[in-house]
Amino acid sequence: MRLWRNNGDRVLVVGIFQSLGIGRAVLKNLHRARFRRVAAIHASAKRRPRIEEYGVSAIGGAAAASVVALAIGAFIFWQRGILTDYRPGVLTLLLAAFALAGALSGWILIRSLHQHVDEAWLARCASTILPDETVVMAEVEASETARVLEILRDVEAEAPVTFAFHSPPPFSAESTTRRLREERPSIQRLSENATHLASSTVVSRDAQPRGQSFLRRLREVESALEWANASLTMSAEMHHAFTLSAEWLLDNAYLIREQVTDLRRSLPQKYYGELPLIANGPKAGLPRVYHVASEIVLESGGALEPEIIRKFLVAFQAIAPLDIGELWALPLMLRLQLLECLRALAIQVEQQQSQSEEADFWANRLTTAVRHSSTQLLRMMEQLVERHPEPTAHFASELMARLYDEEAALPLVSGWLERSLRAPLLEVMQQEHRRQAVQQTALADVINSCRLLAQITWPEFFQSISWAESELAADPAGVYARLDFETGDRCRSAVEEIARWSKRSEQEIIDQALALALAAEGEVGRHVGYYLIDAGRPALER
Repeated sequence: MRLWRNNGDRVLVVGIFQSLGIGRAVLKNLHRARFRRVAAIHASAKRRPRIEEYGVSAIGGAAAASVVALAIGAFIFWQRGILTDYRPGVLTLLLAAFALAGALSGWILIRSLHQHVDEAWLARCASTILPDETVVMAEVEASETARVLEILRDVEAEAPVTFAFHSPPPFSAESTTRRLREERPSIQRLSENATHLASSTVVSRDAQPRGQSFLRRLREVESALEWANASLTMSAEMHHAFTLSAEWLLDNAYLIREQVTDLRRSLPQKYYGELPLIANGPKAGLPRVYHVASEIVLESGGALEPEIIRKFLVAFQAIAPLDIGELWALPLMLRLQLLECLRALAIQVEQQQSQSEEADFWANRLTTAVRHSSTQLLRMMEQLVERHPEPTAHFASELMARLYDEEAALPLVSGWLERSLRAPLLEVMQQEHRRQAVQQTALADVINSCRLLAQITWPEFFQSISWAESELAADPAGVYARLDFETGDRCRSAVEEIARWSKRSEQEIIDQALALALAAEGEVGRHVGYYLIDAGRPALER
């Protein structure tokens, strides 16, 4: 269940008591603990629900201020000796004006200073309360949830039923990330998709960057992951049942945080401007390597393996070779894509956890209503239908699981759900279980892929799939193939640098360097590195 206003990272913690006295005592304890947004709602058997809050009410403040203002007005008139100067009717109007001004000032002052639970939320809670119940609630920061729960549960005579409802996320929960493939790709299909992608993607150095920078994307991913983790942690404090996906997220929170931190350090802002950009289609303006990484992750279903990455790149580069900088950027792009997939999965998991807790709440309300009367059950069903005009399959499955033994409520709920979902409930629940299994597999694969990427020796991997490396290895002097990694990297960096400022392709630079080496007569001049990082470079730059 969600709060219906945006309060940032705030939580509404609710305890349902059967005793008015205990509820009032708990409310008093919350106020003593300096929680200010607290309230209690009590419903007697015959009267409408009554809301109680600590502190001076707005009406009480207005009345007190009105009396004070009236006294001040009378004192001023008496002090100046003008009480007898006006007729009683006029004097009454003047004093009434003082009283009205005081009442208005008092009302505004109390309303501005007094912190209280949102009125709309109070009204919604009041609509789900049952006779002889007292609902105590506190709206607090997420970090204070445990303290509130401790106070609510610190009652010897009666153990309350407790719920906690998180505020809406401070970002859009809609994901732009495409869904991962559920089946593992064959090598043939992987190669075909890579070839098609290479053939349909055109790059241009004149294309204008579009969309968010990598660092901004990463900040949004981090915000969503931290929010989901905080929400699930709160659910753990409430002792709610968890899905395996939720457990995976909480157990691997440290790994995810490390991935985000490491990626932030490794992603320079200038990356967006230096990488070749796509010139056509819906991805125009995005770095090509970012799109390539996205396709690798999606095609693999999030289950990356070195061989999958290698096969895809080999097939892609057979049509459109990637620049040296793109290949070096690939590990970062893969990690960013995995984190974006994690963001989408984490939001799904959190939403499902919220729906499970929502189902807990409504199952409690319905089963308690059954013990009161059929009238209360029908009233609670009306509230449920009003709150959930379009129930999700997950909510339906969770609610049915909790009402399995409730003979009175089950027919009403199952009939409503089947009408709303337009499908037999058994079929809906089976599909939901399959979807959860797929989600658990995807989440495990993505997290394991994050670990795998950290274990790959990327310099060696780069040399195995770099077209530039194989081209430079054709060095007429045969020296390049024997160079250590650092010297070879200097040669590759020189290719990038010359291509960047000369507006030529890296392929052209390497071809020209090899041509110069082949045409040279001396042994030194036959080494391609002579034209990249030595005295022969001016000849290459001409």
